Amino acid sequence: MKNDRYQKALRFIHDRQHFGIKLGLHNIIRLSDWMGNPQEKYRTIHIAGTNGKGSTSSFIASILQAGGFKVGLLTSPHLADYRERIRVNGRKISPAAVAQFTERFRPLIVKSEVTFFETTTALAFWYFEHVKVDWAVIETGLGGRLDATNIIRPEVSVITNISFEHTNLLGKTIYKIAGEKGGIIKPMTPVVTGVENNGNDAARRLKEISRERRAPLYFHDTDDFIRSRRNGYNLLEVARGAYKGLTAKISLAGRHQAENGFLALRVIEVLNKNGHKISRPAIRQGLANNYWPGRFMTIRKNPTVIIDVAHNREGFTALADTLRRQYPGRKFDFLIGMVEKKKGPECLQIISPLARSISTAPLKTQRSDDPYYLVSRLKAGKNHVRVFPDPVIAYKDLLENSSRSDILIIAGSHFVVGDLASIIKREGF
Repeated sequence: MKNDRYQKALRFIHDRQHFGIKLGLHNIIRLSDWMGNPQEKYRTIHIAGTNGKGSTSSFIASILQAGGFKVGLLTSPHLADYRERIRVNGRKISPAAVAQFTERFRPLIVKSEVTFFETTTALAFWYFEHVKVDWAVIETGLGGRLDATNIIRPEVSVITNISFEHTNLLGKTIYKIAGEKGGIIKPMTPVVTGVENNGNDAARRLKEISRERRAPLYFHDTDDFIRSRRNGYNLLEVARGAYKGLTAKISLAGRHQAENGFLALRVIEVLNKNGHKISRPAIRQGLANNYWPGRFMTIRKNPTVIIDVAHNREGFTALADTLRRQYPGRKFDFLIGMVEKKKGPECLQIISPLARSISTAPLKTQRSDDPYYLVSRLKAGKNHVRVFPDPVIAYKDLLENSSRSDILIIAGSHFVVGDLASIIKREGF
């Protein structure tokens, strides 16, 4: 019976997808008012950006949790289970809470034609108050200025990086996209960003917004820390600043994850500066123990199967860099599925030099990119390229034709990575 309530609630939430994407704050403001504005009952950190939002958010949450706080985390999309989007101290929201929320607020949600993401955001705001978190780390869904999460009043705003994405909604230049993501910057509220301070359009626009809102702006400087590898994991050493000399293991693989970890540390540094004390041991523990699924994650041995939710050019560049560093000189079998408008052919060209084979398949969504289009720019004869009708068929074929020493990479959209990871875990193949 309890599971029936949850499944009914989940169907209701997913049905909100037929309203599409609505950029704007009208719905979420009304819904939050009806709920008593739960998002104002705890401290928040707000995170926008093109890549690395989820990893950076999870690093921050992990550090705060290690510091003894009860921490909520809202991220998107999920990998395999809707409840992954809303967590408290690493634990997914309970099915009972999802059911309770939808049963209580369903009439209001229906009346206002609230979207899937707006409903999920409201659910997170309500749940975090319901379980009495101390902090909530809130990741934007799309953009920032008109994103449903942008009604919170954070202690710190974070913008990881800025590159081209959703140009039909956010603008066709980096300057305009930066303006949309910079919309999360609040008056007199510090901002930490991974955007390079080298005069580029993104940095220029963030400076303009911060100046207008009198918000202290802190740029991420990679010269402030040293990356190294020891015993197969990333090691971060802080070279300058309040945490000079701190050395910490980074739980996630890849040079880009060391940068995400350091960006999270810079956020903690700002919190400490503003009176929220988090110790060095808590930082070390949080960086070392952070678990964030789907980021260069090994889910099978003999042959090795690695999943990674690289879904745009920057993500595939980071994936290729990590593969070269982790497995120098090796070739890999790739299985890729992507949604539209992510420049899929360019992404496949990035990994092409590392590929022994590249397989593509359509996703189980109307947003799926054409798998034949994905391989359209690959040079004939350079890679063994195949197109399959279904990701599961593709995976089984690759597995059957692999030796124990081979390495298979499943990458692209959360749709293909999450679905296959769940099937592999459930079916044991």
